[in-house]
Amino acid sequence: MRKRYQIAIFVFLGCVLCVPLSWADDDGRIERLEQEVKELRQIVNQLVTENQSLKASVADRGTPTLVPAIVADEQAAPKLEMRGFSHVQYDYSRSDHSDGTQSDTNHFTTGGVNLFITSKIAEKISFLNETTFEFGSNGQNILDVERVLLKYDMEDWLKIAAGRGHTSLGYWNQHFHHGTWLQTTASRPVMYRFEDDGGILPLHYVGLEFSGILDAPGGSLSYASNVANGRGTIADEVQLIEDKNDSKMAGVQFTYEPEALEGFGVGANYLHDAIPDKAGTTDRGAEIDEDIYGTQLFYLADPYEIILEGMVIDHYNHATALGDKTAGAYGQVAYRMGKYKPYFRYDWLRISDRDPFFQGSIEDEASCTMGLRYELTSYNALKLEYRYVDKDGSIKNEAVLQSSFAF
Repeated sequence: MRKRYQIAIFVFLGCVLCVPLSWADDDGRIERLEQEVKELRQIVNQLVTENQSLKASVADRGTPTLVPAIVADEQAAPKLEMRGFSHVQYDYSRSDHSDGTQSDTNHFTTGGVNLFITSKIAEKISFLNETTFEFGSNGQNILDVERVLLKYDMEDWLKIAAGRGHTSLGYWNQHFHHGTWLQTTASRPVMYRFEDDGGILPLHYVGLEFSGILDAPGGSLSYASNVANGRGTIADEVQLIEDKNDSKMAGVQFTYEPEALEGFGVGANYLHDAIPDKAGTTDRGAEIDEDIYGTQLFYLADPYEIILEGMVIDHYNHATALGDKTAGAYGQVAYRMGKYKPYFRYDWLRISDRDPFFQGSIEDEASCTMGLRYELTSYNALKLEYRYVDKDGSIKNEAVLQSSFAF
């Protein structure tokens, strides 16, 4: 339409400006020229009217839908981001057993590969996944999906996550996940060992998490709360797709951080669950009520790192009408000096002798860990660690040289 409009104007101007002056005396030619000019004016007026009508129609409809659709699709397309963690290490261990015998071992080992995947689906909706590829002692490869969460960031005071994640228990479980590069030490605290590594706590959940940060007098108050499937019949069982009883695990954790002392925080947590009965047993013929109480204190202001935590697990066995308490604690201190970071940790664990849920699978333990972390590069750390471990039936001296890295 615009092209026709331009052509008509050019023709009209050409006729007006390019007529030979010799025609001025020719009446017939002048009449024909006037007629042609009149017709051209009519055409131009018609084109102008159509062009104005077209502009008005476009204005009424808004911007053509094709361009916004393309832009919207580009903006809404989720962008997948992936990071990875792993470590390789050399272990040496010597054990002095209570029967007077000794044993020692040394070996190289790898921590497998831990993939940390995130994707922003929308402005306030995101996805998080943590998957580990581990190596078993018999040579098999093990795929373990540790976290898979759909997260809704409603407001600063309310964030909702659904799926499989880490329970709201203590400081370590909320901040240090499966990549050893993230933590100062080569090993986790004894009470925070994962379920499949002899741990006493339900560190993973499948269900919902509510979290957020609130303003508080003199500082801020953060919280995290879970409603999820509870424990299985054994400590190593995380109920991924079903729950063996109608009771749901419920827990909450609060952490207060004052503005006056940056890097300092104190917190407490509580969790309740009903552990299902175990068929074919006399002491597990009914559910076990589980209540977990914990406190945390930390000071993380460079170059200092101080973390103190304690947990009490209270079990009431309905089959025997007996109550049992298991407790664990640790204290870790570290001090950074340039690329070097020496550290020390003391771990303590006491298991109730008659608790059928832990009996025979986990021993009492007290250990001292000292080590040195060296930042070889920004994403590769070398750790030299020594541990003295006192268990019920043995005393161990362990040494570890680990290279942990992110990629």
